[in-house]
Amino acid sequence: MTPPDAQPSSGVAVRRMEDLLNDTPDGTWRVARLAEHPAILVIEFPDLLTQGAALNRLAALIEKRGTPRDRVLTPEELALLMQKTGDSAATFYQGHDYAGSSVIRFFAQIARQGLPLNPDEERLRTTLQNAGLLDSRARAASTDEAQAPSQALIAFTAVQADDPATLADEEVDARRRETVLRHELSHGFFFTHKGYQKQVIGFWRDVLNESQRRAFRIFLGDLEYDTSDETLMANETQAFLMHTPDPRVFSGSHLGWPEHHLHDLRAKFRQHVPALQIFSAW
Repeated sequence: MTPPDAQPSSGVAVRRMEDLLNDTPDGTWRVARLAEHPAILVIEFPDLLTQGAALNRLAALIEKRGTPRDRVLTPEELALLMQKTGDSAATFYQGHDYAGSSVIRFFAQIARQGLPLNPDEERLRTTLQNAGLLDSRARAASTDEAQAPSQALIAFTAVQADDPATLADEEVDARRRETVLRHELSHGFFFTHKGYQKQVIGFWRDVLNESQRRAFRIFLGDLEYDTSDETLMANETQAFLMHTPDPRVFSGSHLGWPEHHLHDLRAKFRQHVPALQIFSAW
């Protein structure tokens, strides 16, 4: 494995993926560097609502379909977007993943706009500063993403029950929790391991045919991802194809394919993305 770009910061726990899954949630924000690849910072939130309060505006800036890429939404604009898409603060995303440079850009942009942070966004900023993901350039509202450390932030939540008072399904059982973590960790690996990223983009561009890319675009568009972002499409494709073991979340039927088609495509991925072996060793 190539050396990670970021080393664990003082005071931040270092946990293996297995530990993250097996530790008993205690109702708090749990923050750790991933032992297998410390450039990835993991936050486990106590529930989807808290996660959403901390990260939904960041998601809207970076990858949500139909949202501006040059400004952060106000709380009122975010509420209108959720009303339009049928989402709630809890169901905007079940997990989150961002390159460290994108997190820096979010806090820099919100400062330029003069928008207040909500309490969970304030806590997130402090947490990331203490963990070393937001450095002095970020605190100074730097816009130079090329100079930002090569790190990643991923988030998942503890197990929670569905809220019967809402139409959305907020349930996160043990199987879904593990699936979300594995899915988001693959994004973290994509952001911080340049060899894997290059191979994944090559798989999307050169191995998949146009019909296959179209099927993934339709699927990801239905999930409100920005389908015009080619890197995002490649990144989400690798995460769903190779790192989403819960068939309730992803299976051949989600693409309108028989399962053997998906099986064959996974075999091609393993052949054309040898860096996968590093991630799979976790």
